[in-house]
Amino acid sequence: MGTVAARPTRIPGLDPLRAVAAWLVLLSHVAFWTGAGAHGTMGGLAVRGELGVAVFFALSAFLLSAPFVRRALGGSARWSVGRYLVRRAARILPAYLLALAGVVAVAAYLGGAAASVLDAPTVLVHLVIGQGWTGRTFQSFTQTWSLTTEVTFYLLLPLMALATAPLVRSAEPRVAVRRLLLLCAGVAVAGLAVQALSALVPDPQWSGALATSAAGHAAWFAVGVAVTVLVEAERLGVRVSARPLLTVLRTSPGTLIVLALVVWLVASTPVAGPRGIEPSSAAESLVAELLYGVVAGCLLLAAVSPGVTEAIAASPLAGAARWLGDISYAVFLWHVLVLQVVFAALDLRLFAAPFAPVLLLVTVVSVGLGHLSWILLESPVLDRAHRDAAAPAPQPAPRA
Repeated sequence: MGTVAARPTRIPGLDPLRAVAAWLVLLSHVAFWTGAGAHGTMGGLAVRGELGVAVFFALSAFLLSAPFVRRALGGSARWSVGRYLVRRAARILPAYLLALAGVVAVAAYLGGAAASVLDAPTVLVHLVIGQGWTGRTFQSFTQTWSLTTEVTFYLLLPLMALATAPLVRSAEPRVAVRRLLLLCAGVAVAGLAVQALSALVPDPQWSGALATSAAGHAAWFAVGVAVTVLVEAERLGVRVSARPLLTVLRTSPGTLIVLALVVWLVASTPVAGPRGIEPSSAAESLVAELLYGVVAGCLLLAAVSPGVTEAIAASPLAGAARWLGDISYAVFLWHVLVLQVVFAALDLRLFAAPFAPVLLLVTVVSVGLGHLSWILLESPVLDRAHRDAAAPAPQPAPRA
């Protein structure tokens, strides 16, 4: 984990992917709150928008694993513990703490179910982003369990890279690539096993904590690292496989997107478990985890396909795509609170509200708040965190 030249700071193809992931999570919550998720094919697709979390996890793994993968392949990558931790904190904490303040303020104002867990211990747990472990969270901040998992991944990634470096290093880059991919496959299988086993734990709190942990979602992170291995191997001119299927997938983003849509449709069926709050069986949990991971992998591969970056950068929509990527994290943070306020302000009934108008209203307001969060808070903080005179090409700041 020494010093090295880093990869480019921005991959344009990832900006629309961030936006799509955030909106999918928003879509799933609107479908659940309005009751639309319980009805029909479109309702199933909407409520399975939760797979946006898998996309976010794969994105983080793709971006943050790059220095370690490049080093394992015999290259170098500029990386230090201090810089890494500062930039991760700058990416996550400012917008999160602002949204948390909004959640607490609204809970205190609305009272009732919104304030059912409004006490000092719950607030303290949220301040250290520990709600994913406790399962105790505000009604309008339920989506932030994933931040507990994300932060856990941030801390584990360098340790895992250090521990596995002797296992994957080789004088032959092709051998190192294959070892890295085998390691990713092993981690993914272990994660799928943990996810399935979590459904067998009798205590709901421990079952939920295990299912949503970094171990439970290891497969999604492994997908992101595997894509990094493929991209870095291509940069070195290493041919991962002679089979034409891989070439087709790496050069056909349209095919990947269509495949992702088909798998999403399959995931909307009962094979991936119930659409509501009913517990899933071990088999259903396993299938959902696998299908969501496939969707995340297809979309990520499409976003980093050769030519996509150039096409987006040259497009008149490049600025809009970048903006949507920038505000995606804040949209993710604020949308459930916006949904709660909309329901309270319009006196809507839970599980019996009009889906389309609520979706439109929540999307518009969340995008507005996301823009303000980015312009007034996130962008200035990230610019400062990434200011480094010794680093002409700073490491990427994932918007996941």
